[in-house]
Amino acid sequence: MEWFWTILVMLGMVAAAITGIVLFQRFMSRPGAHEDMATMGGALSGLDEVFNPHAANARLEREEQSRQRAPIPSPGDLPKGVIFEMDDDGVPTKVVLRVSGLCGDTQPVDGHKCGCPPGPVGTQR
Repeated sequence: MEWFWTILVMLGMVAAAITGIVLFQRFMSRPGAHEDMATMGGALSGLDEVFNPHAANARLEREEQSRQRAPIPSPGDLPKGVIFEMDDDGVPTKVVLRVSGLCGDTQPVDGHKCGCPPGPVGTQR
């Protein structure tokens, strides 16, 4: 009759596991439930450092890179194809954007003559 109690305990453990899985699924399906999981992930990240140090180092590197700010370009570093025309006092008067690939050379967007046959600006000739 000892086997009866063993089977009864095993069935109870299976029923408890199924009930736990169903309750966890219902908990996770409600709105905002995934926010609570972030706290648990942070608490368990200490185990990562002990059992998988390379993954912990990679996580720290990702966090550090996400906190870094993008470098600010200096005023002299203009994107390719952008030209400022200045007057005699050094005050910018006009910005010219140049598009490459037109007429086999670089041509201003505002329709500046480059020796190409007439046509709308921005089309391949």
